[in-house]
Amino acid sequence: MSVAVQVAGIVPVRLDLNHLGAPEQQLGMSLGTVLVYLRTAGTARTVAEGWGRAAVLARSLSVAVAGRRPLVVVGPSTIAAIVQLAGVPQVTAEYEPSRADGAAAMLRIQVGPVEWQVRDANAYTSMLRAWRQAARLLGENPTEYE
Repeated sequence: MSVAVQVAGIVPVRLDLNHLGAPEQQLGMSLGTVLVYLRTAGTARTVAEGWGRAAVLARSLSVAVAGRRPLVVVGPSTIAAIVQLAGVPQVTAEYEPSRADGAAAMLRIQVGPVEWQVRDANAYTSMLRAWRQAARLLGENPTEYE
C-alpha cells in the first residue's frame, strides 16, 4: 500500500517523543496530514539525508505556490494517513517540470510507502527541517534498537 501527498507552503509539523529512554520509545511526527512513527535515529537520518540529496532538484521549484490556504492545526483530528517507518527506508527524488497543459512543476520524493509531491521551495525546506529535527531528537535519545 502506498499514499501520495501534495504539499505546498510551509508544512505544519509537530513532533511528539513518547516513552523517552524506554524500549518503547517512539517519535510521532505529524507532517501536515501524515503522521509518521519512528523509533530510531538511523531511520530518521536516512530520510533526512535523502531529502537533503534532493536539494539540487528543489532549486528548480518556485518559492511559493499562490492560492493555497495553509493548514493551521496539526494533530490527530487532521491526520489522513499513518505510517510507521523502520530500518533503512529507500528515499528517491525526481523533478517533474511544469507541463504545457498548465500543471505546475513538482518534486516527487518517495519515502517508503509515501510519495511526497512537493509543489514549492517553502514546502521542501519545512519538510527537510522537520526530518533533520526528528533525526536530532532520536539521536540525542538512543534506545536499545540503535
